Amino acid sequence: MPDYSDHYRLFGRFVLPLGVFTLVAGFRQLRDATLFRLILGYILYLLCTAFWAQEMDWYRLGQKTTIGLYLVTLITITHFLVNWNRQLFDRLICGLVLVSSFAAACNMIYFYSSGDNPFPAARLWPYGSLTNPNEFSNIYGVFAILALGWALRAESLIEATPGGIAALIALLLIWLGQSRTAFIALLLALLALTCLSSRGRRATHWIIGLISVAGLSLVLLLPEVVDEAMTRGTSLRPQIWLEIMRQALEAPIFGHGLTPNVAVKFENIRLFETAHNAYLQVFWQGGVVGLGLFLAVLAIALRDAWALGRREGDMTVLCILLFTMMVMLTGVDTLIERPRDQWILFWFPISLLLATWDGGHTTREDTPLKPAANAY
Repeated sequence: MPDYSDHYRLFGRFVLPLGVFTLVAGFRQLRDATLFRLILGYILYLLCTAFWAQEMDWYRLGQKTTIGLYLVTLITITHFLVNWNRQLFDRLICGLVLVSSFAAACNMIYFYSSGDNPFPAARLWPYGSLTNPNEFSNIYGVFAILALGWALRAESLIEATPGGIAALIALLLIWLGQSRTAFIALLLALLALTCLSSRGRRATHWIIGLISVAGLSLVLLLPEVVDEAMTRGTSLRPQIWLEIMRQALEAPIFGHGLTPNVAVKFENIRLFETAHNAYLQVFWQGGVVGLGLFLAVLAIALRDAWALGRREGDMTVLCILLFTMMVMLTGVDTLIERPRDQWILFWFPISLLLATWDGGHTTREDTPLKPAANAY
């Protein structure tokens, strides 16, 4: 798709009409879930902030309300699919992991086959409808965690190999994209997944060693990437954060509202309309109240992901959330937004958690979170 807005149109024209049929059942089955209530409260509160923004923007409010409906529909659709046919859903996720791995490999080959992009010094800009390498790195980071989770759950080496290779390919793409936060966050998330997964404990030392060697090898074999990444320095993020914090403290309780755009401009430098920090962006938009709701969502999501992982012996969702929380320190920004990297980073693991929620009891045996071996 030539533009990321096309994903928005695709969802609205083809997914939403079908998703509407899942709304009633989804609300009925999830209404007692604390996480679901917090998500609804968070979305509704941020929508309400538009009414005390400096200038009322009805068009932007309508757009954000539509996106809020899309996000709720995404949750109820995932809940329906998981409970309708779990094995089919698991096969779909594994298929998407393989597709993402193939796309990553093609991106690297095609980009560096051009004489204008020397390998490995040139910063990899993957081809697609996102706007910068950091967004691509965030998405491929989630697929890398899903891939390693696949490998750790596999019953045999043959079944585990595709997942392991996919994780390494994604790691290489992020390295060549020089996304420093995403690379470090992914290494930590993969190590955490290995240590926490019950099946991974059998080969924890081997897998941790493999991940560590892979990361060290990239540093030693491709030192040009380190040089280029360090040459960029810290960019303007510290200055942007200070200015956004100063603006946020002008309306610390209820924020500036969801519809206005953050605006930071330095002398002789282009205008920045993002905070480059999701927590700071939420504080600017919703004040202490909005940030409190957001942190409550994260806390309950981590609690539910930990409980789910303990039951199923698979900490994939927890580690995706850990990865997300780290990369949100330097990017992601607005979460109530059109389908972009934040949908996979934040809303996808939230949807998975709610899809496996069953009233606070254990997950039904006929629909386990952990895929069966033959699902691969």
